[in-house]
Amino acid sequence: MQAGRQLSLAGKLNQKSVRERLQEHFAHKQTGPWVIELDPTTVCNLACHDCISVNLLHQGGFERERLKELAREFKEIAVRAVVLIGGGEPMAHPEFGTIVNYFYENDIHVGVTSNGTLIERYLDILAEKAKWVRISVDAGSNEMFHEFRPAPNGKSLWPTVIEGMRKLGNRKKGKLGYSFLVLSKCDSDGNVIKSNVSDIIQAAHLAKELKCDYFEVKPSFDMLHFLVNHSVEVHGVVAEQLKQIQHLQDDTFKIISPYTLGEALEGSATQLKTYHRCLVTEFRTVVSPSGVFVCPYFRGNLNMRLGDANKQTMQHIWTSEKRKTVLRRLNPSIHCTFHCIRHSSNLLLEKWLSEGFPQETIEDFDFFI
Repeated sequence: MQAGRQLSLAGKLNQKSVRERLQEHFAHKQTGPWVIELDPTTVCNLACHDCISVNLLHQGGFERERLKELAREFKEIAVRAVVLIGGGEPMAHPEFGTIVNYFYENDIHVGVTSNGTLIERYLDILAEKAKWVRISVDAGSNEMFHEFRPAPNGKSLWPTVIEGMRKLGNRKKGKLGYSFLVLSKCDSDGNVIKSNVSDIIQAAHLAKELKCDYFEVKPSFDMLHFLVNHSVEVHGVVAEQLKQIQHLQDDTFKIISPYTLGEALEGSATQLKTYHRCLVTEFRTVVSPSGVFVCPYFRGNLNMRLGDANKQTMQHIWTSEKRKTVLRRLNPSIHCTFHCIRHSSNLLLEKWLSEGFPQETIEDFDFFI
């Protein structure tokens, strides 16, 4: 199945600065997380029926001063990159611009995952200071957007999103991505009533017109992070439409997908893991208003909560006995049979610890490992 250029996350571990940090850590020198996924708020201004974070929405956000304190604490523990993301819309937090400015001034790389509805509010900051911005559009037309990405008041925000992306595309210094999640609505018997996949071709052309750097097609997941099994017909449309947009690629525009898209189209429900620890959790973590968690797959899971960033400093959480206890408890072969995007990174890290780190490195190019 031709699914476009696949993302290579494990390859980023070969960067010189990343490799040095890895070796320091495994030599038992205390290091903090390299990357933090930060959820500033759980507020969202859309009402998507398929939202994977529905149980986390509208439970508040970080207090304004605490969020600014957290930004400073990230610097203190040598965080190199922050992804502003979350169950809510990160740009809905009133201090969004403040913390992006702070990270930029302190050479902490910033990525933003957003629904795109508030781009114009922060256009200058996004254009000048974000390493990348990925907009979850999931449609190629107003009709499809309104179907799968409605606002609570029933009004479509498609024009707002597209105009914001157009302005950002014309000014950006970093990368701009157009994300397309494969979605379907089904009846009680599981029959597909409506799917957005017929919009893939139109969306890809629009992404290139908006001067996006890439168009990404992704599979959807259920609330437990297992791949959603769409109908054979839907999978067939995805595969065919992906073939028909490959010619759009050039030096400035790529069509990409995670390997999980191929797994979804081939009907693979689970991802078996033979290792019993997650080494990636030593370098990435999730900080949200409801707690600090081992990874985004366990947002909201109290058994995988490392601490409370509302009440504890990041330094305390990262060096705490609680965190050590949770990491000892986490067993990917049991707890992570869903498709984890960090699986290949874990396999590579396990190999290096067993066989030794290779001498060769590559120049730094992307700190979002």
